[in-house]
Amino acid sequence: MLTVKTSVKTSGIQGFGLFAEERIPKGTVVWKFDPKWDFVFREEEVNIMPGFQKAFLMTYAYLSPLYKKYVLCGDDARFMNHSSINDNISTKEFEGDENGIANRDIEIGEELLINYKTFDMHDTESSEEYLNT
Repeated sequence: MLTVKTSVKTSGIQGFGLFAEERIPKGTVVWKFDPKWDFVFREEEVNIMPGFQKAFLMTYAYLSPLYKKYVLCGDDARFMNHSSINDNISTKEFEGDENGIANRDIEIGEELLINYKTFDMHDTESSEEYLNT
């Protein structure tokens, strides 16, 4: 669940992106897993979904290294785009849950970017092995 004010706008990176609507100081928790807002799917559930539902999850969900399940953000956090160079959000396990933390000050109007490789295992070659551990 997002914990800061944001909006979805056209992104110069890809399609739509998530943009800050308030100044976000470094160290602020920007996103925190919340089971009331974020949906968790086991691999078995994903495998029996109709193709269009599975495609939606593969686009918007991530395979959590903490939960070893697919997580679909129930709010606009799913529009956060990837950057391995200019990311301004870092992932961190905190109090047993996943969190996105501002790794520097983020200004109003700036796109929120995160390195998918730091938290999304479904883009890796070892995701099947990973799920079975």
